[in-house]
Amino acid sequence: MRVVITRDAARAGGLEEGLRAAGLAVDFLPLTEQRLVADVAVLRGAVDRLRAGEFSWLLVTSATTVRMLAAVGWTGEVPAGTRLAATGAATAAGLAERTGVEEIWTPSSEASASGLLAEMPTPRPGERVLLPQSALATPQLRDGLAAAGWDVTAVTAYETVSRLDDGVPPEGVPRLQADDVVLITSSSAAQAWVELVAGAERRGDELAPAQVLAIGRPTARTLEELESPADVVLDAPTAAGVRRALGRSSPA
Repeated sequence: MRVVITRDAARAGGLEEGLRAAGLAVDFLPLTEQRLVADVAVLRGAVDRLRAGEFSWLLVTSATTVRMLAAVGWTGEVPAGTRLAATGAATAAGLAERTGVEEIWTPSSEASASGLLAEMPTPRPGERVLLPQSALATPQLRDGLAAAGWDVTAVTAYETVSRLDDGVPPEGVPRLQADDVVLITSSSAAQAWVELVAGAERRGDELAPAQVLAIGRPTARTLEELESPADVVLDAPTAAGVRRALGRSSPA
């Protein structure tokens, strides 16, 4: 059995290592790519304010965000009074690697905007949070934080674009097989996946993997809205979660 993950091989990490350790083949189907916003002035200004200690919290929702902050000159420096928060364990690991800070707050239940909003501490008066996000991010997290009393500075860090050309993937990506399991990693990847399936149908190609797994409720919701629901929804991007979904025991 092969697990095909909808991201670039360069972003491989603990998830892929865990799957291989469990005896699963791993391949990559990068359907999207992330690009730094064309005008970085606002993002760079936010990083300067972060260094100056203007924010009580830095809240990061993806490892891509960490890379984009680095691309505009953030060295990982965090003032003593600024706390770090991340959506889930994978994002927290990327943030910890960049900053050297081990104490990063994450929600204990669901690794999503909903999980963050349900568990974020109540702000003290005047507390500010910096929220760098994708251009495709919904206002749910920003508006929810503001409603809870946070002074939110939301900035766009990157754009996500499809790598497909009228439903046709770029050269060099693997051809899917009937016993493959496709792991959809994000809402933007979900949109591109549905575009890929539609393109294959127009060309009369067979594109029917054994299972489609979605990481997180937002990704699953996108697939549902596009009438292509996932077979299984994972709470977090972990090898253990994939093994459970596939009925695989932990490696000996």
